[in-house]
Amino acid sequence: MIEKGRRTAGIGLVAGMLVLSACSGGNNGNDKVGDTGGAEANAAANAGANGSEQVSIKIMANFSAADMAASEKPIFDRLEEELNVKLEFIVPPATGYKEQLQLSLVSGDYADLVFFPSETDESFINAVNDGVLVPINEYLDELPNIQAHTYDISWEALETKRDGDIYGVPRTSVARNDGFIVREDWLDNVGIEVPENREVTIDQFTDILRKFTFDDPDGNGKDDTYGFGAFLNGSKLIDPILSSQFGNLGWQKSDGGEFDFMTPMYDRTSDVYKEVLAYTQMAFKEGLVDPDSAVIDRNTSIDRFKRGISGVRYEFAGNAYGAEKGGKELNPETEISYLFIQDREGELKGVSYGTGTWGVWGVTAAAEHPQRTLEVLDWLLSDEGWDMIKFGVEGQHFNMEDGQRVYIDDVESPWRKNIVRRANDGDFFISPSHPSEEREKMRKWVDRSIETVEFSLDQGFIPPASKEPSFQDFKLIWDETITKIMIGELPVDAFDDLLDQWYAKGGQAYVEQMNEYIAGTQ
Repeated sequence: MIEKGRRTAGIGLVAGMLVLSACSGGNNGNDKVGDTGGAEANAAANAGANGSEQVSIKIMANFSAADMAASEKPIFDRLEEELNVKLEFIVPPATGYKEQLQLSLVSGDYADLVFFPSETDESFINAVNDGVLVPINEYLDELPNIQAHTYDISWEALETKRDGDIYGVPRTSVARNDGFIVREDWLDNVGIEVPENREVTIDQFTDILRKFTFDDPDGNGKDDTYGFGAFLNGSKLIDPILSSQFGNLGWQKSDGGEFDFMTPMYDRTSDVYKEVLAYTQMAFKEGLVDPDSAVIDRNTSIDRFKRGISGVRYEFAGNAYGAEKGGKELNPETEISYLFIQDREGELKGVSYGTGTWGVWGVTAAAEHPQRTLEVLDWLLSDEGWDMIKFGVEGQHFNMEDGQRVYIDDVESPWRKNIVRRANDGDFFISPSHPSEEREKMRKWVDRSIETVEFSLDQGFIPPASKEPSFQDFKLIWDETITKIMIGELPVDAFDDLLDQWYAKGGQAYVEQMNEYIAGTQ
């Protein structure tokens, strides 16, 4: 755990703003972490640079473009001026970044600040164990913006050796409990009115899927629509339609049984995961799901939704306006809104796996000025830096007209949004060029998805047991059986035998190792 004496102020600030009010109702995300920090944090972040000698800082980064766009240069010019530093970026081709990173670490010729794909990536763990990366605990008190805008769980995940030392600064990824985009015009056509908070029960959601499938929601007189549009995920598998709504919240403290920590998927004393599978099976058997879902990817599913084949699709709320705009290209009547599905107790909450990070910035032993190096990230998270990261630069990305930002078309910015993120600022992901009314509507949905998150306790840890040949071989059987259950080719009870086999093929060791890991983080 983080050393309390070194991070008392920051931890208190973050903890106060990261209370996840799954049962709170209508907060609508007004208490965002993104609103904290302010002038005091900015002043503290810049104090070390005032009157100091200029230093050069070399940064190895993973961006989609090797060169800084002209529109982004004013951001880094301002940073260099404020902190009295000179930045040198090393940006290998994005497709070969991991290979170039490994070569750099092996050669011993590495930058002061290096980006790693994740805190569980082998290159990061090796860099920690080999002494390439240095702990940053002693500098955290002077980095108020980093502390204010980082999840506690992210710091815990970066205690790589479990000895209290923290080996990097997370590039934060906003943790969300995403819901579903829905054809609002179809809801009107079939006579369904959704509450203002856009939350419905499981039964109400099922009713929507059925009416979208059987009640001719597009009014064309044909039986050619489906309630739900699914797709194959990155592992070429179908995800369950509903999951957290049945209580599947990942690894949590157990209510009893053999293990102190358990996830419903592997819990032999609970039917929660069978209920998850049963709901998806019901939807497939009743024909509520686009039949192409079992063979198409996400982009194809998006296109079929756009064409009016399906009426509900799992999606980040910030993409709702884009979906509506795309739909109107084919059908001007298209209207898109959003749905959240409550659990059986009427509460809204959903699991976030991982650690709230999207990569890690590590300070290397080569850094002659580690504090000044970290101040670069801290300044970008300050109010001044974040304003430019989030909205861009006046005269480059937008012009001001009547007090409003009017964005300039086709301005490339491959770097600025890929360095740092503020925890809980979902507005960052909503295009500032969208109409203000649409932005405000989506912001409420995004804020609600953020405030209803519950983190799984596994922190992205992968037990060593998962690398055993017998375990890996059985995964193919596991995936195939789960898929057959969901699409209705096997009964839900087939999961019982599957789970018993999983435990025999290495699952017992997997759960034991996961319990040992989680216990060490508590």
